[in-house]
Amino acid sequence: MAKTNKARKTTAKKGSSRYEFNQGLVGKPRPAANTAVVEKCTVDGCGTTADQPRPSPAMVPVEVPSTGEPARWYCAGRCAAIGRALAEVRGIDRPQGGGC
Repeated sequence: MAKTNKARKTTAKKGSSRYEFNQGLVGKPRPAANTAVVEKCTVDGCGTTADQPRPSPAMVPVEVPSTGEPARWYCAGRCAAIGRALAEVRGIDRPQGGGC
């Protein structure tokens, strides 16, 4: 459960959108967590393109045909799931100009 900081001053006006969003709290927010979302695998050959020989017998090929991304070798399990997700994200059609 999140701990609230009762030392913060409440200067936002009650009923304003800022008050509603922050429950009346103002001031400096807590710093963001400094952790990697996905840590890089340290196994040699994990993530290499599948046009190369299989780096290890435990590696599995991951291919998502509709994305246009090349098939890659990944460790079975977590790395393969992350590789599939990365291929799907990379294959998303983006509008020209970098907009959303």
